[in-house]
Amino acid sequence: MLFEAPARTITPVPALIEMPQPPSRAPAPSRRRAQAWLAAHLTDLSLAAAYNAAPLDRRASLDSSPWAVIDDDRLKHVVACNKLAWKQGVRPGHRMNAAIAFCSSLTLLARDRRTETELLERIATDCLKYTSAVSVQPPNEILLEVRGSLRLFGGPGALIDRVQTDFAKLSTGLQLALAPTARSALWLARASREPRVCLPRQLPDVLSSLPIASLHWPLPVELQLTRFGVTAVGDLMRLSRKDLARRIGAGPVRELQQAMGRTNWLHRGWSTPPSYHDRMLLDFEIETTPLLEKMLERPLARLKRTLIGAARTIDEIAVTLKHREGATTLLIRLQHATADTSHLASLLHEHLDRLVLRAPVREVMIDAPRLLVARPHNHSLAMDPATRSDVPNASELKARLIEQLQSRLGVHAVRAVAVRAHHVPERAQCSNAPSPVAASATPPAHLPRRPLWLLREPKAATREYREGALQIESSPETIEAEAWEGTGVRRAYYRARTREGAECWIYRDLSSRDQWFVHGLFG
Repeated sequence: MLFEAPARTITPVPALIEMPQPPSRAPAPSRRRAQAWLAAHLTDLSLAAAYNAAPLDRRASLDSSPWAVIDDDRLKHVVACNKLAWKQGVRPGHRMNAAIAFCSSLTLLARDRRTETELLERIATDCLKYTSAVSVQPPNEILLEVRGSLRLFGGPGALIDRVQTDFAKLSTGLQLALAPTARSALWLARASREPRVCLPRQLPDVLSSLPIASLHWPLPVELQLTRFGVTAVGDLMRLSRKDLARRIGAGPVRELQQAMGRTNWLHRGWSTPPSYHDRMLLDFEIETTPLLEKMLERPLARLKRTLIGAARTIDEIAVTLKHREGATTLLIRLQHATADTSHLASLLHEHLDRLVLRAPVREVMIDAPRLLVARPHNHSLAMDPATRSDVPNASELKARLIEQLQSRLGVHAVRAVAVRAHHVPERAQCSNAPSPVAASATPPAHLPRRPLWLLREPKAATREYREGALQIESSPETIEAEAWEGTGVRRAYYRARTREGAECWIYRDLSSRDQWFVHGLFG
């Protein structure tokens, strides 16, 4: 029961003739099982994800310097910052220019939402040791139904201490709250930095004191409530639900009912994806890779039947070859999850072609750590056999090509050119690991014409310019980069033409006005 009704005495009406009452056969009303929800609000999830994604040599410099994570929006807002940047006046929500004005030595890291999602899912997986009812609430919250685990861990206080100890090393800014409903637990976790435990009889009073900002409702709704004079949840409880829904919408009112326990809130449970393991003991030792490749056809066929029957795909597979001197593991990571074992066989062929067996193989094990849910593809409804084709789409073909090259040349030998938002031309691109999703970068409409070929290093052309070998054909374009972005750059770029008629991109170094350089060539 969420609420305790005050006891009252009911005086029975005296009957003229007392008759024995027949036993009632009506079933007793079923009481809903009481719940206890533990909410984890991770305030510094983006900060922890960016720190874990940084190289080891850079982490040492981040530990002793102020740094912040900026969003990928147009104004580059600060998402989170460390304690040193906080002491300098940097706050989440500041624009990048304002943050640099507060702290000139501030190091800026770009936000990686994919890394944040992976870290949140990893934390949710670790929470399965407390309870099997775990729900992920993006972007930075996790819900746990721990009613059946309280006695096992020694009560609410001991469970909260255990969770804080287990996740202290992640430095995610963990805020915990325990409440009888999931929505109220989330609101309490957002509003308090210290762990809070709310009993069912305390729920109305505790929720009444919460500020509206802890509900994370849309900004127009918060501004509208502020104009009404509503600053706390207790003010909302005194309003009519019908009038409130007409003014701010039915969604926020439904969340208020869920927090009070009057309406159910359905959650999607979190569980680790299933895995696959296959072991094959060989009748005889295999000494050659072609014969070994032939023997792998049977376990790959079993893997294919499992994937098709369960409607699953895999994005990683490990083939372990056991022999007298130990074991050799072939690890294949796919760019695009697939259930096509023929493609896996072709990748294994590339790995086995480069492999030198140290001893005859006696046993083979195939492990797939994750069986992912297959995404259905739409195919043509045409019945003409000439129009029916099982050829994968362009993104899958690209992923297969990348995987083929990585299997033949090595994972670190295949790189992709990525565009980076930077004013200095040589810093506007970088090489990263290839991704199946191509990053699209749309240049500004007012950007002047750029050369097709950019030299690796600018070539000195001061003598050619003085001798008249370069004829300028455009007005100057000034590009500057301040010292906190690396080496300071102040250049004036021009389009010029050589005596042979080739069009090139030259610039004059404004730091030393007599120095000219050729930086690119037009097609």
